[in-house]
Amino acid sequence: MSIARSAAYHRCVLKRLCILLVTVGAMWQWAQPALAQSAGIDVAGDQSTVAYTGDGGLLLPSSFTGNASQKYAVAACDECVWQYTVYCAMDSVDLCAHAVVTCPVGQIRYRVGFGRHHSDIATIGSVCWGNKQPATRRDVIEHVRNQAVRYLPALLPGLSPAAATVTVVPVIAWTRQPVLFRPPRMLLVGHTVQVSAQGRWLWTWGDGTCQWYRLPGRTYPYRDVTHSYTRPGTYEVSVTTDWLAEYTVAGVGTFPVSGPNLNQTRHLRIVVRSARGVLVSH
Repeated sequence: MSIARSAAYHRCVLKRLCILLVTVGAMWQWAQPALAQSAGIDVAGDQSTVAYTGDGGLLLPSSFTGNASQKYAVAACDECVWQYTVYCAMDSVDLCAHAVVTCPVGQIRYRVGFGRHHSDIATIGSVCWGNKQPATRRDVIEHVRNQAVRYLPALLPGLSPAAATVTVVPVIAWTRQPVLFRPPRMLLVGHTVQVSAQGRWLWTWGDGTCQWYRLPGRTYPYRDVTHSYTRPGTYEVSVTTDWLAEYTVAGVGTFPVSGPNLNQTRHLRIVVRSARGVLVSH
């Protein structure tokens, strides 16, 4: 290689290095607003190399370098603490270059720290991440509860006989609902989420008795849910559907929907007359 060509080569290398340093600096400045954000879910920014820190059910993205069991453990622990730490210090050129060039454009590589307390946080892998606060299961549950209600199967109860019956004769009841329902998959905070809910039904018959059922009931001739009245009168009947729900975060795991169960209630009225024996002469 001639001296002229060698000088040109080194100028080219130096130019590329300068561009890389400028890119790293720009990425750092770009990341600063994200570091200062607080997500309202115990997620706080830090102006040092700790970009995000928080507690409770961190959902790691698909770029996480650890294994699936680690992703589940991090998400499942509501009491644990975690943090995203920029993969380099600003005075370390090689590591800063690694943090930028090993991730898609617009993202930086972060080390993921995880532990039961801040004093025992240990690095468990790394992620490529942008300028949004990391998502937690609390984010997902909030969205699940708000959206799943829209998809609950309608509670349309019925009785047979419909309006009136007589004592002793069993009343057949139903709700026109499935035992299990699964609304369409949802894309929540960057994760695909599937909700599943198992139903159970509380029938309150208006005569001081009530009973839970695991079946929604069916119309005649089925007798999954029945009730017999012993006294005549007008009774207010109510049925409450109680949905025990869980959700699966793709690539992470399945978790219960915390908080009160989703439920629906409807009311019916039935008149019960006395069943009298009739003497028939021949």
